[in-house]
Amino acid sequence: MSYTNSPVLFGRDSQRTRQTLAIAGLVFLASLVLYTSFPVYDGVPYTYLLILPSIPLIAAAMTVASAYRNEGLIVSALIPVMAVFGLELSLGIWLYFNLVPSYDPSGFGFVPLYPIVAFVMGLVLAGGGAAVRRLRHAIRS
Repeated sequence: MSYTNSPVLFGRDSQRTRQTLAIAGLVFLASLVLYTSFPVYDGVPYTYLLILPSIPLIAAAMTVASAYRNEGLIVSALIPVMAVFGLELSLGIWLYFNLVPSYDPSGFGFVPLYPIVAFVMGLVLAGGGAAVRRLRHAIRS
């Protein structure tokens, strides 16, 4: 068996794998729209508490649910990575149109760091979702 056909990496069902990739695309678009429009609702109370963690929490929940349904670790781990790419593209848009003077939250070129962290966290979450599915199946049988 080759690695490209591995159900652990890419999922058991190709239809659900395509659905997961579509979800990753939707998370990217939601992240891009939400974080690009962030200066518009900057004065709204509790904006930072409600809006900043919303996309990462949704991406984490979708990663666990996707891995639980299909066990595709790599495909499921793409969901948080796409959320980070949407954030980084929105930050690039902010800098291009001078909406913020400069932005580098980590202080050392965050662009390659955040997708790597998101991918590792996605792998951990997807592994947890797949493990819960296998554990539940083992308990039932």
